Amino acid sequence: MKDQAASFFEVTPRTIDNYLEQNSEELTRNGYEVLKGKRLKDIKLAIQGADVPEIDFGNIKMTPQLGVFDFRTFLNLAMLLRESEGP
Repeated sequence: MKDQAASFFEVTPRTIDNYLEQNSEELTRNGYEVLKGKRLKDIKLAIQGADVPEIDFGNIKMTPQLGVFDFRTFLNLAMLLRESEGP
């Protein structure tokens, strides 16, 4: 949910893409995952079954893959963004 992370950190989605690309190993090790196939289908069904307004998750009905951050990865991303700001 890259767009939500970008909104929270007040950066562009492209900035999040750049950090994901430049720090993919670290972020993946800390919990970032791209869901595809059965795992993506399972999360779509869980969201649908929970009757959660899709606006909270973006339009995931048609997406072929979904990048998700857990809390640890979200904090990791925050630290990376903060470090790049400089003193």
